[in-house]
Amino acid sequence: MSKVMLRLRDLDTGEPKTHECESVDAACGWLAERPEGVEILGVVFEGLTREENDRMKQAMRPFSAQEALKVKALDDKEAALKAERAEARRREMEADAARLRGEAKEASPDRPMEVRYRFDMPDLQKTDPLDQREITEEVKTAVAEWVTERTEWVASRGQMIGEAKVTLYPGAVPKGKERVVQGTFVPVTAPSKT
Repeated sequence: MSKVMLRLRDLDTGEPKTHECESVDAACGWLAERPEGVEILGVVFEGLTREENDRMKQAMRPFSAQEALKVKALDDKEAALKAERAEARRREMEADAARLRGEAKEASPDRPMEVRYRFDMPDLQKTDPLDQREITEEVKTAVAEWVTERTEWVASRGQMIGEAKVTLYPGAVPKGKERVVQGTFVPVTAPSKT
């Protein structure tokens, strides 16, 4: 029979501990005489059967009234710390979002824009929710041409462009560049022509 490593918590300090027992039977005996001020959190190594787990749970000495108060106090403290950490994360995410919104407003209006095309949607969608620029007619025309060209590539296989993401300059195109910077697409089966 394999050894059993129990995970514990000291009810006075909240510190985690472990206790090793030679077997499930030994663990049941130890749990029945569980030392005062120690909470059993579980086992370190799984691999026990459901019956063995149930035996150990049933063998465990119940908490005294004083121990139950300590367990509640520790649980409340942990819950408060978790809530505090979650609130700190939320504030951090809000600050990051505000910073990104500010950066987007200050960014060059001539920077590349990424748009998403879907065959079943009438309009293009920007992939960056912080990008407040309008999708220009130049963008619409360039994406339509880009999609048409790629449709020709896959048409012989009975496919069409189902979805595409295209990065392109929405306004003035820098000297020596093309309007479309890059793009990716996903072909899908085209509807039957009959």
